[in-house]
Amino acid sequence: MNLPALLQSPLGNRVLFFFFAAIIGGVVGLATLGLIHLILLVQLIGFGDASELRFSSIAQSLPAWRVILVPTVGGLLVGLLMEWLPGKRYHGIADVMEACALNSARMSARSGIGAAIAAALSIGVGAPLGREGPAVHIGASLSAWIAEKLGLDRRQSLAMLGCGAAAAVTVSFATPIAAVIFALEVIVGYYTLRVFAPIVIAVMVAVVVRDVFIGGEPLFYLPEYSLSSYWELLAFALLGILGAGVSWLVIQLVSLCQKSWAYTRVPRWLRPAMAGCLIGMIAVELPLILSVGTEAIALALRGELALNLLLSLLIFKILCVGLAIGSGFAGGVFSPAVYIGALLGGGFWVLVSIIGLPIADQGVYAVVGTAAVASAMLGAPISTILIVFELTRNYDITLGIMTAAAFASTTMSLTGHGSFFRWQLSQRSVNIASGRDISLLMTHRIEHLLNQRYTTASPESTVGELESKMGAQRQRLVMIVDDEGAYVGSATLQMVVAHAIEEGLDHPATAATFDAEFSAGASTNIVTALQRMAEQQVEYLPVVDDADNENPVLLGVVTKSDLLTEHYDVVKREREAEFGIT
Repeated sequence: MNLPALLQSPLGNRVLFFFFAAIIGGVVGLATLGLIHLILLVQLIGFGDASELRFSSIAQSLPAWRVILVPTVGGLLVGLLMEWLPGKRYHGIADVMEACALNSARMSARSGIGAAIAAALSIGVGAPLGREGPAVHIGASLSAWIAEKLGLDRRQSLAMLGCGAAAAVTVSFATPIAAVIFALEVIVGYYTLRVFAPIVIAVMVAVVVRDVFIGGEPLFYLPEYSLSSYWELLAFALLGILGAGVSWLVIQLVSLCQKSWAYTRVPRWLRPAMAGCLIGMIAVELPLILSVGTEAIALALRGELALNLLLSLLIFKILCVGLAIGSGFAGGVFSPAVYIGALLGGGFWVLVSIIGLPIADQGVYAVVGTAAVASAMLGAPISTILIVFELTRNYDITLGIMTAAAFASTTMSLTGHGSFFRWQLSQRSVNIASGRDISLLMTHRIEHLLNQRYTTASPESTVGELESKMGAQRQRLVMIVDDEGAYVGSATLQMVVAHAIEEGLDHPATAATFDAEFSAGASTNIVTALQRMAEQQVEYLPVVDDADNENPVLLGVVTKSDLLTEHYDVVKREREAEFGIT
């Protein structure tokens, strides 16, 4: 078989798509590396030195005025940049979820570039947020742009979006297994081999990119932790519930901050600067709250933080995260969730130790706490379990991690939010649960559902002539067409009979019909067609060739029953694909 013939075959098409997935993995991997280095460059300019692992130590060595000034100026730049972005706001993982569910996996490349620059500025000047959200967004926007240029359909574009998100997580955290599940669980929304396989390929390439430029070492090196007794699973379940409560508290703080800014009417572009000033003032005394917080997380996971410092960091980190997000700084919530969870777990260990029963080390509770808060914040317990496992490389405490994640996710679902991202979407009145089917149906056009089950008549006909002709041909619909073939209007038999009773048989036919405005082009989608029918409370829709708007040519009609049948078939095929039936 020659190459062109191979590419036309199902196998060749699949191989070509895998090649595109590999390209996505490489491109997004390099873009994520670029984001990481851009953050370090901003830190270098602002603080005079650059290191993610030593961010707080660098800030601690500087005079107080500089620690305050850098996030203030950085916030001002972020605020001004936001004025340029679509919607004048930061775009993150919630927007990727919305694109997958409602926009046929299409995203703006402009928003991706803007989000990356805004996040680099925010995190580089010390905003207490993470880089995973911006990395996923830029990876997804690049994937969407490539998919659009290649002319891929909705299902292929969705898979490509998953490839970009997974590659970004892989390079950002060195967690390839979790990256695959995260893309399926949070971004794509379902598991199937057609999506799973290309995402794995993209992640494989991203792993190579990370190993070549950064290395594949875990972010945190921990002692050989293990559970002391199975009774601690009860404590971990309670820690999971507390983790959900803290996640809910962060959401409430973000909401409160946004409402407070709206009440004060401070210009949107000025809010990050004012928030940056407050964060800088807090960081003078608690530099460990700044930026991603890798240094503080490592100390907490090893159980090396004194109780008073641990509690101070926990309280002020929660406040600063709410302030940063609510004021317009750009960044993700996973790293803050890990940070807050580690401190929450460490503090919870102190309470449990009072009981006097044998318990594991404080670091174990810190690790479990990260899973508790992160699973509630992300709404993705499976991904969180795997991320925490790959970050720590510790299998012995996985049972505790799973317990906390399960209870945290369940508790969070009872709050009505489900996750921080779903709360963000709800603020914009976006429901991705019901939106997936609508988005799918909006990609299916009505042109293949046309029929000619109607009679035609001229505009000069009378109502009586219409009624007689429809009865003779046993048709319930009539289309009014002029001598040149242009569509003029339409009516049902019920409308014609009713008009005849009220106005008489000699009344003009056009007085009993809808005009030409009640029609749709052949490219109209199923959802729009059903909406047009509902507006007029009828069960048919004339379809015209809209190439000539002044003299539209009638192509046929579509009926509500045919559209509903197609609706059922489309959704059924999609569900079969999700469950791997086809």
